[in-house]
Amino acid sequence: MKHDGTRQLAVITGATGGIGKEICRRVAMSGFDILAQYHSDRAAAEALQREVEDNQHLCRIVQADLASEAGVASVCSAAEAMRADSSGTLEIRALVNNAARLLGPSFDEATVADFDAYMALNARAPFFLSQRLSRNMPPGASIVHISSASAHFSSPGDIVYAVSKAAVEALTKNSAEALAARGIRVNAVVPGFTNNGHSAFTIPEAVRYMSSFAVLGGVASPTHVADAVVFLLSDTAARTTGSILDVSGGSMLGARGPRAHSVRDLL
Repeated sequence: MKHDGTRQLAVITGATGGIGKEICRRVAMSGFDILAQYHSDRAAAEALQREVEDNQHLCRIVQADLASEAGVASVCSAAEAMRADSSGTLEIRALVNNAARLLGPSFDEATVADFDAYMALNARAPFFLSQRLSRNMPPGASIVHISSASAHFSSPGDIVYAVSKAAVEALTKNSAEALAARGIRVNAVVPGFTNNGHSAFTIPEAVRYMSSFAVLGGVASPTHVADAVVFLLSDTAARTTGSILDVSGGSMLGARGPRAHSVRDLL
């Protein structure tokens, strides 16, 4: 709660994944109420809601397919309804665009349908969520996109995913200027390989391969990503906009040694 008695709402997409859950937890702990979007796992969303509310923070959940226009509209309507129902005591002060379709088809295998599906969820949804929700955000509000180190090194086996994340970073820089006059900041967090609970992180060969990308070695935990998000949403980052915050362990510094076609080849 702010000093003037208003409460802060953070809209967080992809809330039932490993990274999304930790972002919800950490952002709630920093003083935000939460609107958590999920795609299909209602049981996980309800468990997250209970966890957040057990810690004395408001959490609402909304099911939406963000690859569709209707899904984007559903999330925006839910946020705007929460704001309206609060009689002016709740402000939409944060949006975290975390939902994404991961990995991806290769250069030779990708189809038009694949390309459109990745771009719809990974790039189009963040664009239009940002556009619509920012209309009701006050000065001092913040938008954080979750990008990926894959946008910064060649990975032709996951090319469509990489292209979609490069688009997210272009959105970050361009919308930061578009929203600056309204006092809204826009930044991105760039994780490398992050242990989100996927079965790949139980396969030693796959973990060794993923670790080889980071000059610091190892893979990240969701907490590393969530803590970066909390920083960018905070007043500590009040002069930070249009920035790309690298939490990849140095994966963006360049390739080191031979690379497989895709991590999918090791599963």
